[in-house]
Amino acid sequence: MYLQINNSPCIIQKKMKSRQRFFTPARIMCFLSSFALIIAAITSYNHEPSSFVIFPNPKISVFVINSVCALICICLTIFPHNVVLQCSILFIQAITTTLTNYEMLGTFLYAAFIILCFCNGFFKTKLKEKIAAIIFVWFIVLILYGYEAFQKNHSRWLFNFLLQFSISVFFFGFYFYVYKKLETLLTTLVPAKKNPATSIQLPKPGTDLHLSNYNLTNRQIRLVMEYLKSNSNYEALSKMFYISKSTVKKDMTEVFSKFGVLNLKELHILLLQYIVKP
Repeated sequence: MYLQINNSPCIIQKKMKSRQRFFTPARIMCFLSSFALIIAAITSYNHEPSSFVIFPNPKISVFVINSVCALICICLTIFPHNVVLQCSILFIQAITTTLTNYEMLGTFLYAAFIILCFCNGFFKTKLKEKIAAIIFVWFIVLILYGYEAFQKNHSRWLFNFLLQFSISVFFFGFYFYVYKKLETLLTTLVPAKKNPATSIQLPKPGTDLHLSNYNLTNRQIRLVMEYLKSNSNYEALSKMFYISKSTVKKDMTEVFSKFGVLNLKELHILLLQYIVKP
């Protein structure tokens, strides 16, 4: 009588990889956003907002807006790569929260909307026109936000408007500063030297890269995949595969030569641009 065990190491590894592929940063962000919006919808229904200027029925209107955005975020958890929907939710929520006297959160969301558009190449064309449109929209939102205060006290409205405008400029400037700092940091990590003797055809960044297409042995492929997974050094890899450290170095040196890099760090940086598969 034989006992068949289905949970072999290969099956377990495949299950873990499938889970890692599902729980991407985009899906996690959409899931957390949907959770926050559900709480916001419940809160907006149970509490009467203090100030509105454009919503006909503030309590119901905000509840519906938050509920619809929450449903869209739930859909994005399953299909997370629709950038248009992501930006639309941030834009709608930025305006809604600002006009309901949550101006700090609204400013944060509007700045996040601009950065998300920037990261997805929205400003590659017609830069000046798009920046002018974004500034104009936010200018109108801030005017509507302070309309009630303007009716009661003109000087107070002007003070609130200038305060929120200055905070908005700070948020946008700070986000842009952080983006440029990260861009500079990542640029310094890019290998400065490449092996001139090697010219290989690499796929488009962000797409699949199959190691088997580059004349690597099975052991070299397994070594590269394990290194990318655990970021192990030569000694750790030798223990995992029950081979000598010198053999690992020899195999990896051949891999470096084929990919035109000089060491493990450069190989890692190069392959981070792709979805690496055996």
